Amino acid sequence: MSRTTKREADLLITDEKEPVKRRLRERSAAERPAELENFLNLLARAMLHPSASTMASFVAGKVFQKLERTGTLSHKQLQDTGIPSGLEAALQNAIATRGICAEVAQCVRRLAHSLVWIRGRSGPFASLNFETAHAHSVIVGPGGLEDRTDIRIGLTYMEPYSRFPDHVQRFSRAFLLLSPCELSIAGASWFSTGTGGVFAAEAGQSFAMRCTTTPLLAVWCHVEEPGRARS
Repeated sequence: MSRTTKREADLLITDEKEPVKRRLRERSAAERPAELENFLNLLARAMLHPSASTMASFVAGKVFQKLERTGTLSHKQLQDTGIPSGLEAALQNAIATRGICAEVAQCVRRLAHSLVWIRGRSGPFASLNFETAHAHSVIVGPGGLEDRTDIRIGLTYMEPYSRFPDHVQRFSRAFLLLSPCELSIAGASWFSTGTGGVFAAEAGQSFAMRCTTTPLLAVWCHVEEPGRARS
């Protein structure tokens, strides 16, 4: 199934030291399956770490604040969800780096077969094979393991030597990279970012992303804007 999904977010700064992890555990995480809870706690640690970019932490802070309330949980094991054939290689690369990214990748591996994977349409400057060389999945959000309409946390996978379509971000979005990749934000020169990079693409900025010899795997999150139409 091919479709285009626009992912959007707002910004919010959090002013407490590591508040999200405590709140997930104390208020609602017990209601979530253990693997999903662990994934969210690890993602919070990575995206709200002092080494993360300030803007990425702003975006992610808004998302994790909303996770204090649990959405509708899905316990059904899905079958034949079109999991990308190269995803395991991308996960193995991340696991080999050890540290927080390895832990996140281990969680993704355990969740992957319960996720619905979709492919979107191509666009400006995308690699020729883009429509068959990438996949997205929503972990938390519409149709995700935790179904809700106020936020999205998901994954993007691309095969080696792929380029994501260049586009303008309508809203801000935070990323945790589980692989090396190359980025161009706001029309600036391309730069390389390694595994574990945390960054944000702000509203109104142009955004370009590509990978070379290794597959790309990124976790992203944003806040949904009520009433905003989607296509």
